[in-house]
Amino acid sequence: MAEQQLELEAPEPEPVAEVPAEVEEPKKRPGGGPRDDWDCSGDLQGALQVINEQRAQVRACYERRLKVNNILQGELRVKLKVGANGKVVTTNISGTMNDAEVNSCVRKLASSWSFAPPSGGNCAVVQVPFSSLRSRERPSYSRQ
Repeated sequence: MAEQQLELEAPEPEPVAEVPAEVEEPKKRPGGGPRDDWDCSGDLQGALQVINEQRAQVRACYERRLKVNNILQGELRVKLKVGANGKVVTTNISGTMNDAEVNSCVRKLASSWSFAPPSGGNCAVVQVPFSSLRSRERPSYSRQ
């Protein structure tokens, strides 16, 4: 069977009107510099208890990937911004683990954690290192 070749003419592109991009000015702090999204002055009472209750879930993220990569090891540092209602509003995962799936899993979990509303401010920042995930070591808690 002979192949037929079809020639199609491409339609001429319609001119696109140039729309100026909207540029959002950085929010200013009372001191005058740009606002850092992690700037918070609140304190979280009972944060260590909440974090320790979630330790098994974080470990499960790691162990799931350990089945695929049996030499996976390292530390995760979870940074959370907790809003006025006690809900996590922003997460950041860093550390030496360097495994995108573990990081994604932990970020998803951490985003669902609930704390008591922060005292002394409208938000609070918590940084939690989860080190030596292969061992049964308890994570520590530090407030920024």
